[in-house]
Amino acid sequence: MIPPGPWSTPIDGPSATSAPLSPSDPAAIGGYTLLGRLGTGGMGTVYLGSSDDDRLVAVKVVRREYSEDPDFTSRFHSEVEHAQAVASFCTAEVIGHGEAADGRPYMVTEFIPGTPLDRQISTYGKLEPATLHGVAFGVAAALTAIHSAGLVHRDLKPANVILSMSGPRVIDFGIARAVDATHGHTKTGEVVGTPGWWAPEHLQAHPVGPPADIFTWGCLVAYAGTGRHPFGEGPPMVLAHRILETEPDTAGLPEGLAHLVRRALNRWPANRPTAQELLLALVGGQTEQTTEAIEELWDPPQNLLPVTTPAPLPSLRRRRPPMAVLLVAGLVAVIAAGLFIGLRTGKQGVVTAGVPHARANDIGRRLEVGDVQLVVQRPSCRGAADRGQTCLVEWALLNMGGSKVDLAGPLDLVDDEGITRAAVGAVKDSPASIQPGDMISLATEYTLPADRRAVRLIGPVITGGGDIEVRL
Repeated sequence: MIPPGPWSTPIDGPSATSAPLSPSDPAAIGGYTLLGRLGTGGMGTVYLGSSDDDRLVAVKVVRREYSEDPDFTSRFHSEVEHAQAVASFCTAEVIGHGEAADGRPYMVTEFIPGTPLDRQISTYGKLEPATLHGVAFGVAAALTAIHSAGLVHRDLKPANVILSMSGPRVIDFGIARAVDATHGHTKTGEVVGTPGWWAPEHLQAHPVGPPADIFTWGCLVAYAGTGRHPFGEGPPMVLAHRILETEPDTAGLPEGLAHLVRRALNRWPANRPTAQELLLALVGGQTEQTTEAIEELWDPPQNLLPVTTPAPLPSLRRRRPPMAVLLVAGLVAVIAAGLFIGLRTGKQGVVTAGVPHARANDIGRRLEVGDVQLVVQRPSCRGAADRGQTCLVEWALLNMGGSKVDLAGPLDLVDDEGITRAAVGAVKDSPASIQPGDMISLATEYTLPADRRAVRLIGPVITGGGDIEVRL
């Protein structure tokens, strides 16, 4: 059977602003104050919410008829728990789950300001080659993280890829499930996903695993690069027949990428590349075009639709976490193996970037300090005129070498007046070193006057190494 459409259908046209809450909507769910509606669909409703520390989140609440099925509720909570194990690189972090006051299950994810890929394509047409390669790379990186956690997305499609200023992000793990058979809940004969974004094994009731996501990756990249689905348009059964019986249309794609897409769209799951193999091909491919296009990792579309978010409600409590410096560390060697192999390496203490000064900042850019790869995210600053602001800066460090690397601690922040500011508090839980193949994600807070702006990070990354400068 084909379940109803997903819950990520936009309800507010081309704007990324949420729609107002209706009188029947709750004011809060699970400790999150609801600010508006982001979307609705067959699975339920997605709300824009805010936590006590003003972090914006997406709260996805299942429709009431599903909550009356105890098997579905068990499946839902099981899937969300597995999704929380996914490293949040090129994905929306899954924060938690629970049940609302009326018994409906919900899940909470990171809110990603940006434009869904399908909306971008329908408004402006196919992506430019450099942006297309960035989308192909980012979605492959997200699938690497999802698959390494033992999950299958099962509903990868353009509406579930958000184009943000920091890169493409894969969202909506609401129907993902663990590959482990002990956690399998999908009923025999059930076709999970969206019409047109199925793999052949979906339609043939065969076991569905990571190769199914690779097939829909191929469909998605072809769609992004040509503005049309590789199997055309039509009713669900017509599309199903084409997927099973006809060859995909990849005309118009850059040849190097078209070759990868055709491999991904092979009807036999065993003949498709893995997500990690896609990454290796994209960053270490044989064509100069691919290497140059991915050098900066992500170039947002110049016509990316504007993103606005509502101001926090006056009634919201405002408080900061007691820990000034937050650390989230984890071993994600499978991502490390595929994410940066094939990129050029630099010398000890030297930061290298693909095209110096080609962009106004280093957000999302790969920087190299010896064997350590560094990627910095855009600062998130919040506060008020009467009490200054707190800026959260997140970055990832990856040790691509064969030996342990000692870390020098958090970088200093420089504001637009040239004043250098150290991270607030001590990094008590920060590791002293990073082992070969390990990737750690750091989040550090800095305080600034309300009228100041964070412009760069400076300082050494590794013990004994030279200072680096990262433009924000």
